[in-house]
Amino acid sequence: MRKALCLAVVLCLADAAADIVSKIEFEGLDRVEIEAIEDCLAIKPNKSYGPADVDATLKALFKKDFFSHIKIIKRSDALVIKCQEKPMIDRVAFEGNDVASDDTLKNIINDRVGEGRLYSMHIIKDILSDFQMTYKALGCYSAVIVPKIIRHPGNRIDLVFEINEGSKTKVQKILFVGNKNFSDDELKDLLETKEAKVWRFWDYDSHVFREERIEVDVETLSSFYKNNGYPFFMVVSTSAEMDFDKKSHYCTFILEEGDKYTIKSTSLESKVKKVKVDEFKKYIEIKKGSIYNEALINACKDNVRGVISLKDNPFIDVVVDVDYDKVKKTATVKYTIVERPRAFVERIEIVGNTRTLDRVIRREFTIQEGDALNLYKIQRTTELLKSLDYFDDVQISDVNGSTDDRRILIVSVKEKESTAQFRFGLNVNDADGFGGFVGFVENNLMGTGNSFSADVSWAQKNHGIKLGIFNPRFMDLNFGAGVNIGAHQYNRKSVDQSVNKSAYISPFIIYSIRNDLRHRISYTLAFNDRRWWSRDGQETYARVPDNVAVYLMRDEFGRYVSSEISSTLFFNRADNPYDPRSGYDIALTNSFAGIGGSVRYFKNELGGNYYYPLSQKLTFITSANIGHLIESRGVRSGHRYTLGGGDSLRGFDSYGVGPRDLHGNSIGGNKFWTLSFMVKAPLSTREIGINGVVFLDFGSAWGTKYASSKVNDCSSTRASAGVAIEWAKSPLGSPMSFVFGFSLRKKKFDETQTFTLTGLM
Repeated sequence: MRKALCLAVVLCLADAAADIVSKIEFEGLDRVEIEAIEDCLAIKPNKSYGPADVDATLKALFKKDFFSHIKIIKRSDALVIKCQEKPMIDRVAFEGNDVASDDTLKNIINDRVGEGRLYSMHIIKDILSDFQMTYKALGCYSAVIVPKIIRHPGNRIDLVFEINEGSKTKVQKILFVGNKNFSDDELKDLLETKEAKVWRFWDYDSHVFREERIEVDVETLSSFYKNNGYPFFMVVSTSAEMDFDKKSHYCTFILEEGDKYTIKSTSLESKVKKVKVDEFKKYIEIKKGSIYNEALINACKDNVRGVISLKDNPFIDVVVDVDYDKVKKTATVKYTIVERPRAFVERIEIVGNTRTLDRVIRREFTIQEGDALNLYKIQRTTELLKSLDYFDDVQISDVNGSTDDRRILIVSVKEKESTAQFRFGLNVNDADGFGGFVGFVENNLMGTGNSFSADVSWAQKNHGIKLGIFNPRFMDLNFGAGVNIGAHQYNRKSVDQSVNKSAYISPFIIYSIRNDLRHRISYTLAFNDRRWWSRDGQETYARVPDNVAVYLMRDEFGRYVSSEISSTLFFNRADNPYDPRSGYDIALTNSFAGIGGSVRYFKNELGGNYYYPLSQKLTFITSANIGHLIESRGVRSGHRYTLGGGDSLRGFDSYGVGPRDLHGNSIGGNKFWTLSFMVKAPLSTREIGINGVVFLDFGSAWGTKYASSKVNDCSSTRASAGVAIEWAKSPLGSPMSFVFGFSLRKKKFDETQTFTLTGLM
């Protein structure tokens, strides 16, 4: 039986192999020309063919990607190839999408389907997979995308993606396992992944689950522990379990902290003859017995390498070796200066920038074509590009050039989705009353590196508008230049019975003398109109009416023009520009008004802050300021100094300290000084940003051109003490302070205020 079956198969194959057709016909062709597919035919008229030829023909025809279905049949002496052409797409549309815009989805498709292209199911499957990945990245894990086809005559279709995005998947809970030395709240503060909380209503996106944030959080946790004494810390594993409703995630980090280490000793040696170590030891700022800090260890390495590189030694590197004593829990850090092979930069290529212009990136380079391949300069360039805040990531690598000693630098950047920000919020403070603000800023205008801002603010006593543009590298030079234009109206009815209107233009330049020292020079031309306001009604006058009793500031009213040039030197050695805990900063400002205009004066101010950490959470702050105004002509009370309010001599009202006329109007003084002692401690997680402050303030504002018989003026010290609650990241969009201050020493004509609320833009 088996032999008979085999013989039958052989006979069938022999018969098939002997098939011959006199012609080949196509059925179902509409748009496709026969000439376009003739080269696919492995079967020829009047020649024998077999199954292999049929298979080869089918494969070749499908490879053309013109057809969705092909069938080959023999009809009498003809071979008929029945084809079903793929439909042509007239239009691609999206329905139901909100989180992902049409443009975002079109970029994902990227010409794989579109008008005039043929419909292909395997391409659609790839696109659907990419859509799902995109929605997961946006936090929509329950998104459902269904492609629908609307057929039209002529085998043409509309392709519509019907999308049900579902709700964004929030982070319900973050759990840590294995943390013994830091609390859950301390670690949660560090993470980009945030738990869903009611008080995060203004920043909903922060608690949407995204897988890429977990990867960043692992690196953040590792850096935190290794910078706080735990060199062998590791994140053993992470998990993100989705709830059954697909609306929330539970994220778990399993940690292995390891032991805490201290520094036993540090050393520096050189294997390069011309480099002597003695002059570079001072750049290793690691003290014996201090807590192990990986960031500081690497920073010292970079400092030494940078100083040596800048002394005409580009072909060097600094290697760090750390020996751990696991019994005594100490680390010995050894730095070695070594020589690298000589290499030069052949060329620099920039990739990844679709919006930012090449020249905007290149002007930040500290290394150029033809320079020695200097590792310090490459690192410095990376830091400068990251500081622009245009990119999510910056990487610089080198590859072989045309010769062994030539290298090609590849600068790879990943641009942020947007460099624009909208700002809005409420202002609440005693000086201005209740109000709000709306603002917009674009930090990389049309990829040029310029920033543009627009702000509108309004309050019960103050409202205005300001426009600004700033180029951080004016004419591609190493300084920034910009201009601010604005107008505002300020109601000082309760201070000196005046209403002030002003329109101004203020160009400025700013540049860095070194990393911690900046200089700003500005010029302000202001057109002002100060009017007297009657307390008996709502009328205003260009000058004080003659029927009003003796008024010292009678000549200060009306229209006037001020023209001021100002210079500010700012020296900053604080550890953090936003929430400093150690270090200090100093600012010196000198201003001169009188180059044109009707106002002439010379003003000098000096101020500084010193920050000292008393413990991991407590910070002691000393703040001091002093100022002096020399009047020449046309000076108004608004140009002079007063103290009080939420940020100077707390416990006194705004404009509460300083010379006053006999009617109680504030006229300001020509001199002032303040001295504050504070202890600050966090009252919440770092993310919320609420701090408690205990303060003791001293100060005085005095000095006037008016006769002593006509004013109340005294240079004696005023003092106050109290507590404050500072909310740096309030949901109103601006920092807020709640101050309870009590005057300890004052004069009878001073105005005090126990509670002060501030919320300044």
